[in-house]
Amino acid sequence: MARNMAHPIDKSLPIEGHVAPSRPRLVEKQRGGRVFGVLGVSAVLVCGVFFIAVLVHVELAQQQMKLDSLTKTVGMARDNYNVLRHQRSLLVSPDNLSAQAARLGMKPSTQARFVAVDPDIIAGVLASTGDLSDSVAHDVESPLNEFGQLKSEIGGAP
Repeated sequence: MARNMAHPIDKSLPIEGHVAPSRPRLVEKQRGGRVFGVLGVSAVLVCGVFFIAVLVHVELAQQQMKLDSLTKTVGMARDNYNVLRHQRSLLVSPDNLSAQAARLGMKPSTQARFVAVDPDIIAGVLASTGDLSDSVAHDVESPLNEFGQLKSEIGGAP
């Protein structure tokens, strides 16, 4: 029994088979439960990714259905607009207007005569109705008149 005396036996260390009550007892456990845990977490993650992918595809399909519905509605509105434009063009066509006028008893004029109106009469009518144009009303000086005169003198150069 040759013991290495460089390391003396420590009497505070427990003797084999006996464990001091203050220290926990070490138990040897077999490995292998870890693999099932990793596989379980991986399976849950893969299922979660697939579930999210399905949700994204469902949302895309719903949005595509809405887009198709809107496209169909816009197409129907355009067709309706074209029908209304065609009906309007038929109603305002010269042939239709002359037919409607004839139905109402109207007929084209056989002779046209232009009458000259005195400018004083025009001014009196405009003054009595309150609708005076700038040429009939008094001329108000504008602050831009000087600018216009200056531009006309220099030939419009800046």
